[in-house]
Amino acid sequence: MWRERPSRTLLKTSGFRLALRSLALSLGGAILVFLIIHRDADTIWREQNDIAVQAAMSDLLSDIQEDNQNVAQNVRDTMDEGGGLFFADFAPDGSFRAGNFNVTPAVLASWHGTRNFEREDGLTLPPRVLAVRGVAHRFGNGEVIIIAANASPLLTLNALVARSFAAVFGTILALGLLSGYFSARTASRRVDGYAIAINEIMDGDLTRRLAVGRAGDEFDRLATGLNAMLQRLQELMENLRQVTNDISHDLRSPLARLREHLELSRRRFAGAELTSMFDEALAQIDQALEIFTAMLRIAEVEAGARRRNFADLPISEILDGLAEAYEPAFSAAGIGLTVDVPAGLVLRGDKELLQQMLANLLDNVTLHAGATQARIQAAQVGRRISIEIADNGAGIPAAQRGRVFQRFVRLDASRHLPGHGLGLSLAAAIAALHGGGIELQDNHPGLKAVISLGAK
Repeated sequence: MWRERPSRTLLKTSGFRLALRSLALSLGGAILVFLIIHRDADTIWREQNDIAVQAAMSDLLSDIQEDNQNVAQNVRDTMDEGGGLFFADFAPDGSFRAGNFNVTPAVLASWHGTRNFEREDGLTLPPRVLAVRGVAHRFGNGEVIIIAANASPLLTLNALVARSFAAVFGTILALGLLSGYFSARTASRRVDGYAIAINEIMDGDLTRRLAVGRAGDEFDRLATGLNAMLQRLQELMENLRQVTNDISHDLRSPLARLREHLELSRRRFAGAELTSMFDEALAQIDQALEIFTAMLRIAEVEAGARRRNFADLPISEILDGLAEAYEPAFSAAGIGLTVDVPAGLVLRGDKELLQQMLANLLDNVTLHAGATQARIQAAQVGRRISIEIADNGAGIPAAQRGRVFQRFVRLDASRHLPGHGLGLSLAAAIAALHGGGIELQDNHPGLKAVISLGAK
């Protein structure tokens, strides 16, 4: 039987996966925003810096041209005018001639056009200046002048953007994961509540309904719709059960009276043929009464009314007692019976119903299996009790194994044998009442009925 189990991990819930997708979109958006901000701020600063440096270089080159290329002196004069820029003049051999900062020969050789260099690259800079960005101009005689601006604000901006991004990224990530966790946990609790309610409904409590909150969200709308469906199903099942009970009760009374009348008539009238007719009529009426009794019992079990009689039962003793009681019938049918039941197995249930279920299955072995060997086996599996009743007979085709649990279903091979097709239906109803089910499997050869009972 299908059972819905409460979810065990939130990471597998659709709510958490949806939260992760939303978180990924949020993080992607944050990354995009920070990239745009960083690019625009960096571009604006570089453009302003490059404009100032290029203007200073143009002015210096104009002064040098007017002063017959007295480069070093013009660099000193321009540097003395201030402006917050850095100047350096290098002779054709690379030696430093004038300026307020110095670079290594390697930096001088690689400085072409507009470049960024930091203190770690070998620049001699004031204490608070970490980097410069500037332009180098090379004269035909190999002399080089460099004009640069303080690039420390750019490094500070990059560091600020990186720290801000890390803080925002981490905050969004943490909040997103927490939000996903709590959202998934809330949704999982509601789904688990639905699963528990559905399991109780499947166990026979047709009055159970799904919880409906006040939020009016999709879960509440779903629960409302399902509750309306369950209400309708309950009404239909109650009507069907009532019709079954009414028919069974109404027909049992006249049949019982008819049987009594036939029994009295059989005693009053003599004659072998007449007695034989009475016996046949009584047998047919007894079979009809058995059918109605079985239908009433199935309806009673499916209604769950017998659950109030549950108690802790020594299932090991019950199985041993049934095996002992059925051993003569198995021997008469030429079937060898082996029993493998450990002592101390305990199951909460109704003793009479469990004996009825096991008896129906054992009757099927003696009447329909055509076996020479049979086995009763039981074991504790977790919190559940597993019982197997197996034989080496003809078995049941796999396609027919689910069908034989339906009411009044009898396979062609057993139609000439006693019975009316309700034994397995009653057994399945009793197993479901005890929180389990019955599954028919291959025994290679033969058939094996695997009964699982108890709390999951």
